[in-house]
Amino acid sequence: LVVTEGDGVLIHGLNGSGKSTLAWIMAGLTLPTVGSCLLDGRPVSEQVGAVALSFQAARLQLIRGRVDREIAAAAGFSSRDHTRVLAALATVGLEPALASRPIDQLSGGQMRRVVLAGLLARSPRAVILDEPLAGLDAASARGLLRLLEQLRRDGLTVVVISHDFDGLEELCPRTLHLRDGQLVPAVSSASGGVA
Repeated sequence: LVVTEGDGVLIHGLNGSGKSTLAWIMAGLTLPTVGSCLLDGRPVSEQVGAVALSFQAARLQLIRGRVDREIAAAAGFSSRDHTRVLAALATVGLEPALASRPIDQLSGGQMRRVVLAGLLARSPRAVILDEPLAGLDAASARGLLRLLEQLRRDGLTVVVISHDFDGLEELCPRTLHLRDGQLVPAVSSASGGVA
């Protein structure tokens, strides 16, 4: 599998097919048992942070008590650097007033955006989103998709790990299917097959 800069790829598979494991490998957090995962010809495991990973359960990724502290910690700068915190919030379409909000007072969609704000503030080369729409209402899902589509148009590489195709066609024009830990090309429904 080759993913190029600015690409949008959906990796689809059933529960237990290895989607989350693949995400961890692509982010450099787990070493593959077979093969290699390279970024610019070097193992991604030697470049941790160059590929950001957003977990399926955003709440598990939020460990600080407040939004500003969370974004700053994820990005590696001081939470007293309000300019950078506010810029990160703006990048993901969140209001500046949320900077001082306790994490536990955020909606699910806001939590996902706070995670993404912290990850993007690190200027990653690519972002991997594990089930980014899970648990979001329709309006929150549409808003997050619009944001991700704009980031991709701006050159960010986006890989989505999901068992669901709905609404992801614009963000991820390429789809690969993961079955028993193996990537296989997905047959498009346009050609009469089943993805």
